[in-house]
Amino acid sequence: MNPLIRTLCGSRRYFIAFTVYLLLSFIFWSLHSKADGFILMNGKHSAGTELFFSWFTHLGDGLFTLLLFVLLLLARQLLQAVHLLLAYVYSGLLVQLIKHVTHMPRPKVFLHANQYDQFIEGISRGGWSSFPSGHTTTAFAVATVLALYASNKWWRTFYLMAAILVGYSRIYLGHHFLEDVLAGSIMGVFIAACVVAWMPELKLFGRRVTGPLSSTPVVYNN
Repeated sequence: MNPLIRTLCGSRRYFIAFTVYLLLSFIFWSLHSKADGFILMNGKHSAGTELFFSWFTHLGDGLFTLLLFVLLLLARQLLQAVHLLLAYVYSGLLVQLIKHVTHMPRPKVFLHANQYDQFIEGISRGGWSSFPSGHTTTAFAVATVLALYASNKWWRTFYLMAAILVGYSRIYLGHHFLEDVLAGSIMGVFIAACVVAWMPELKLFGRRVTGPLSSTPVVYNN
């Protein structure tokens, strides 16, 4: 069986849930303009939600990913650590390439002052690097690697929901539009799945370290 197909089948509930998230998001995106969709998804701000999302969004930071990488190394989860790092690096490079090519305006630049007045001072930033969302890409890449190694379906659901919240935080904080987040989520999941699928084992100092798609794969109940 093709390694990528085996990856999808091994964690099918995770990928089905991700597909449902994509479908619902694309339906919303198709029904609203770029500006209207952004405004509708923000709603009313409060000090509590702004504080929560301003911290939660850091789960999509590279520093958080590197921290997870170190923790996995300390826990002797060598192959998972390598998968995590490669998914982060490959997806990050692709994001930066696309940002450089597309040069899309962020909401603070795209929207007129009379359209939206809830940008957060000191947090929301302007610029022309909106598409795609790097934080969202990282969050979904990390969530996918963690989910593929998780034997418990509830942990897989938790990782996916955390990634979705990171994506929403990028909209709520005024950094990105919905299409930026959707593109990032697709890239993160796809690249992470490919990394795990095409690198099922690692040979280190004569030791064979296997993962969820090794020649004797661990089959989880979904």
